[in-house]
Amino acid sequence: MTVLRIIAAVLALAVLSGCGADRKPLVVGGKSSPQDEIVAEMVATLAEEAGIPVTRRIGLGSTRVTLAAMKRGDIDIYPEYTGTGLAMLGLPPIADPDEALARVRERFAPLGLGWSDLLGFDNEYGLAMLRERAQPLGIQTFSDLARHSQELVLGVEDEFRMRPVDGLQSLQRRYGMQFAEVIEVPLADRIDLYDKLLRGRIDVSLVYNADPQIDDFDLHRLEDDEGFFAGYAAALLYRDAAMARYPALGTVLEQLTGALDIETMRQLTARVTLGGEDPAEVARTELVRLGLLRGVAAETTRQALNLAISPSANADGEAATVQRALRRSFPTRNVQLSPTSDPLGAVEAGTARVALVSAPAFFAPGSIDPATGQPPLRSGVEAVALVGTSYLHVFALEPDLGSLADATVIATGPKGSSGHRTAQSLVDALGLSAKLRTVEADNAEGLADAMVASGADAAVLMQPIGNWTALALMEQGYPLLSVTDWNRQGNRLVFPYLQPAQLSPSEYAPYLQMAQLTVSDYPQLREPVETLVTQLVLAGPAPRPHAAVGDQGPGASFIPQAVPLTDLAVERINAALGKPEQINPILPQARALAPQLPQPPNPVNPSPAVSLLTALVVAMLIWMVWLLVRSPRAG
Repeated sequence: MTVLRIIAAVLALAVLSGCGADRKPLVVGGKSSPQDEIVAEMVATLAEEAGIPVTRRIGLGSTRVTLAAMKRGDIDIYPEYTGTGLAMLGLPPIADPDEALARVRERFAPLGLGWSDLLGFDNEYGLAMLRERAQPLGIQTFSDLARHSQELVLGVEDEFRMRPVDGLQSLQRRYGMQFAEVIEVPLADRIDLYDKLLRGRIDVSLVYNADPQIDDFDLHRLEDDEGFFAGYAAALLYRDAAMARYPALGTVLEQLTGALDIETMRQLTARVTLGGEDPAEVARTELVRLGLLRGVAAETTRQALNLAISPSANADGEAATVQRALRRSFPTRNVQLSPTSDPLGAVEAGTARVALVSAPAFFAPGSIDPATGQPPLRSGVEAVALVGTSYLHVFALEPDLGSLADATVIATGPKGSSGHRTAQSLVDALGLSAKLRTVEADNAEGLADAMVASGADAAVLMQPIGNWTALALMEQGYPLLSVTDWNRQGNRLVFPYLQPAQLSPSEYAPYLQMAQLTVSDYPQLREPVETLVTQLVLAGPAPRPHAAVGDQGPGASFIPQAVPLTDLAVERINAALGKPEQINPILPQARALAPQLPQPPNPVNPSPAVSLLTALVVAMLIWMVWLLVRSPRAG
């Protein structure tokens, strides 16, 4: 009898725990700002540590979008500010943080929403100018700014323009401001306002209190002398239903209460916005430092941001363009060029953060992937930005060589390089019998000399127009060979990263003049040369599969060398480079280049197999209860 009762109790607990395991995960959301992403990642990480299943929907967008998602039940918790909460209710700001917290708690409670205790930092709006611009005009306060506003340009984010209570229109009415022009940027690109301010495109910029750029760029933050912006203390807004579903969430909120002061948030934000680090990793290391998470805090590396390039790349051409874009995107990092024979290999190994390569470098010709019908993709790397275009240059090193099909030996760059992968593709696609002979050199001119000295019949380069190695071979008088009939045998389907094109004399003319040559000096360029073209892209590390041993425990804070670029970093790099066209979809691409809508949460109903197992357990429980009832009667 006692044994049966114990078994019944155990089965009942199993059923209850099984039902709990099937509960909807905690959905952690967040707005599109570095501060919100960091705090949201802290909440998600601590919740997971407490055994709560978590789904992340961080970076949703504006306050209205995120709050609407909260009301619909699409997310369960996200970082919010008391001043913003009041503004969304049409209420004026309250300077005292405790009073503001009490008011939003009172007004949000009927909506089934609760507010945590304050996190410890205030992230209010502000206005800032360059000191050398503000001082001659005698601008110290918002009121001073109002008197000069008609001759100044203001830069704001799009959400601030639309806020009804504490937005642009209300600010202008309160102080009597009328700016000569207002430049607006998307919320996700708010970092661009600092670039515009430093370049003189705008005179005044909207800023956040936690922005590290205010101190890093020695900006003059104006005094809000009428107290228009007040009371933006950070807290966590959550659904009461989520707290009821996961009572352990209350412990997570207690852990973060008062844990983040304004200086800490500026330092953490700087690691994301200026250092290009992943908000999730920044959050994790800070939790370890605070003693809220097990593990060893990883040291934040401040080494140079290395850009891996081929030794034959033009250091003052396409490589310099990317280097300038990276410096604008990460102003506190020392961006250095790192020549290497295999730029993508350097990214995979973690010795370089990004690499400048042509599209063929992503593929491994010599075999065909049955799933795609194309050469296998190289794992561990992805395209993060389009830089330009690379052209196939085929040089006849032997005077009597009439076409590439007649060559017996083809000289290429090192294994893994774009030129070597392109040559492999040509051999496979055109059915060539030629052998590939790889050569290496420390610079572009040295590579040209090495190709000539290799004894090969032809040389293959995949480089942008004006490449120094190609110019060096032209200067030595080696003719270009045409590559025709590429469309035969379905090559455009099997090798879609290579497309027919022409080398135009007019495009090469400026570069030939730099080499003291003209088109008339080079007969092969008097007419267009049939060839192939591909994209020149910036590549970074791709996300790695989750380790089989899990992501918790003492080793949880280990940071692999090849950490993918954050969405924010990818967006900033693309903004700096411009977007003439999209990256070929055949290439693996960073998530930020093809944003996906947030995935719906996992269904509450389990799989059929789990449902069947649960039904069997329930049936067994009913049987055991029947035995318990039957036993006394039998006695």
